[in-house]
Amino acid sequence: MDQDRRNALSTEYGEVCSNFRTLTDIRFKLLGLLPIATAVAIALKVDHIDGRSFVFSLFGLIATIGLVTYNTRNDELYDELVRRAAYIERSLGLADGAFANRPRASLKFRLFGIPWKVDHRVGVGTIYLASIAVWLFLVLASLSAWLAPEASVLATLAAFGLAVIATWCARTWIKRKKEAVDEEKRSLAIEAVQKAFSTDLSRGTADGGLIDLCFKLADEKEREIIAKRAQFYAGIDRDSSIYYPPGVSKEQAACHLVALLTDLPPRWLFDCATNRRGDMPEKSPVLFPPRADEVR
Repeated sequence: MDQDRRNALSTEYGEVCSNFRTLTDIRFKLLGLLPIATAVAIALKVDHIDGRSFVFSLFGLIATIGLVTYNTRNDELYDELVRRAAYIERSLGLADGAFANRPRASLKFRLFGIPWKVDHRVGVGTIYLASIAVWLFLVLASLSAWLAPEASVLATLAAFGLAVIATWCARTWIKRKKEAVDEEKRSLAIEAVQKAFSTDLSRGTADGGLIDLCFKLADEKEREIIAKRAQFYAGIDRDSSIYYPPGVSKEQAACHLVALLTDLPPRWLFDCATNRRGDMPEKSPVLFPPRADEVR
């Protein structure tokens, strides 16, 4: 590796770490504010639940769901920053770096019969689930008080039970849906990389199969978006083409080509194609085993 490349990676490493700290800081601020806001809402409304509090509770529920969505996207960026930092450390010869050897959560036990993993996302998810359940309870209780002002305490308890059950069922459904979507996207990623392996930037626009696969993988609104990207990269001059993708092996070049068309991380595509992390389903084919110089 030449000195310019080493300096560029060192500079980028500092920026990656800075972004990593920023995302972590945002997460802790959200985790600090949300439970407090939810607790205040309970304190103010639990003894005065009526129709007028319905709008307030509905707003709190929608805002919390929005925060969950925002945090989920931050998790994706967080993971990619960790992978990028690990890649830079290994590229610079820091095989024992903090990110390159970041330990996985390993402590797990059963809590009230439920498997409980001591992990950041389990803790974060628990706080969000509890907050959603509380806001949903306030929505249901307010709606009940609005429609039936003479409702008894049992109606309030029923609203609470329904909120807990609905939250848990929604969580289970979303988890299963996410697993199904992840499996489908990984299968599409393997097919797209396999297709890209036999082409290059200059022929990307002529390969309708590759564009179709990338369209499904990227989940864009229109196929034409992917086609226009392929047309752009196919038309760049020879001197600029070395940056799209950079000078890497043919296997990695195929992953970079799909990444350019889909805006997905090339390292994730490479992991899908090689099953480097060992988390692909057994029925998924391994296109090419990773070589030592490719595993970053």
